[in-house]
Amino acid sequence: MNRRPIRAIALAIGLSALTSLTFAEVDVEGYKFQDTETVHGQNLLLNGAATSSILSTRSTAVGFYLPKKQTTMEAAVAEKGVKRIQFYMLRDVSARDLSNAMLDRIRQNAQEEFAKNIMQTSQLGMVFGTRSKLLKGELVTIDYNPAKQSTEFAVNGQKMGDTIEGESFFPMMMKVWIGPKVRGSTRDGLLGIAK
Repeated sequence: MNRRPIRAIALAIGLSALTSLTFAEVDVEGYKFQDTETVHGQNLLLNGAATSSILSTRSTAVGFYLPKKQTTMEAAVAEKGVKRIQFYMLRDVSARDLSNAMLDRIRQNAQEEFAKNIMQTSQLGMVFGTRSKLLKGELVTIDYNPAKQSTEFAVNGQKMGDTIEGESFFPMMMKVWIGPKVRGSTRDGLLGIAK
């Protein structure tokens, strides 16, 4: 009996399974987060994804991309290398309201970093200054480049505002979504902790 066709079929099934694992994605409220993203030439892993009620009602579907997966706030914040925060707007929100909500979260969850980043935090209010609103479905990315110790914001792939300098600014931004006073389900989702 010729076993070659059976082996070929088994190999094809195995490759198909591997391919589906490689390109898996996570769905949050209908928005897709790929398992990996390439940022500044580095392959990052989806650490976790969740909805966030940053403005008292669910406003964003957010994902964290890190060089390797972390399950605690401390480890995620301390992770070296390129990092990305990515979120989709679940509803229309004024740019001013979004900036103010982020600033409030920073004050609640990252007081130590806030004290070290007064100038950088003041720039945050100007990031979305050219827009009156962020619309439902729009994609916001916040990327950290360790080579330049800088953070850049983009909406739908278009850079927004000035590059923000300093290596402690991005960890402070992470705490907007995984800080100690953030809703547990959001934090757990972003840290990949199954409940």
